[in-house]
Amino acid sequence: MNKIKTWFAENKGPSVFVAVFVILAGVGGWFAYGSWDDYSAATQTYSDAAAKLAGLAKKSPPPNEANLSKLGKTIDDEQSALNQLIGTLHQYVISPFASLEKAKSQDAPQLLQDALRAQVTKIKGMATEKGATLPSGFYLALDEYENRLPAPDDAISLAKQLSVFNWISEHLISHPGLIIAEFSKVVSAAAQNPKPDRKALSPTTPPKSELPYENPATLKLSFRCDQGSLREILNSFSQSPYFLVIDSLQLQNTVTEPPRRDSAAQQPSQPAAGVPQEGQASVQRIPIVVGREQINTSLRIRILEFPDRRQDRPKAAK
Repeated sequence: MNKIKTWFAENKGPSVFVAVFVILAGVGGWFAYGSWDDYSAATQTYSDAAAKLAGLAKKSPPPNEANLSKLGKTIDDEQSALNQLIGTLHQYVISPFASLEKAKSQDAPQLLQDALRAQVTKIKGMATEKGATLPSGFYLALDEYENRLPAPDDAISLAKQLSVFNWISEHLISHPGLIIAEFSKVVSAAAQNPKPDRKALSPTTPPKSELPYENPATLKLSFRCDQGSLREILNSFSQSPYFLVIDSLQLQNTVTEPPRRDSAAQQPSQPAAGVPQEGQASVQRIPIVVGREQINTSLRIRILEFPDRRQDRPKAAK
């Protein structure tokens, strides 16, 4: 060690040269190592771009300027058609009953209960005039608010439900002789058995896609009527100012067995048509059976509302 120190002391010029050379060699090595990493990354990027370009060249049609322009026009047309459809569906808006949206929030629950009570009385009077029969305890499917006020936050949504329920009930009782056995709102299983919110426990769970519609309520109906009235009722649902979807429909004929083929032979002998016996009026020999049956109908009607969610396609950067 002493000899090395002695040599450096006696040969200062070569010692400085060696030191500078070592330092420059280290710096050069460091730059060479970094450059090699950059070269490797650039080579990999070039290889990926070349493979992607080769794949695009094999596409049919190729993604050239003309085809990209056609694709953009197609996307714009589809987006315009989608916005037009959303605009059409947005017309099926449900207005709160009795313009309750204009009332103050603290007054809305009492106004809703008063309007509900008045409308139930009106429907019952109309049913009596038309000869229709309402179920026992009929309260337009909102019987839970007969003796208690709803929450202020629920008043507007309940007023929308009342608008639709009132429209459906009026169309039902407009058919004389119709018997309504059930007119109730379906309570979802989630509302009956609420579960704790687990979003905080699983933040990695992907969010569900937002549905393009809202479901204010689902109505369950059961009634008895003739075939003509049933046809008119179902047609009225498809022509209503509200978007009504029939989730399920069950029909049961009140006559479970068809008439026997030999029923005419089993009828008591009657005089020929047009030749009544003395003291008797002319009667029809074979009574008409088909078409006089009543139909028991059970169905669920889902009420949908479409908020305005029209979008425009973002323009691509040039």
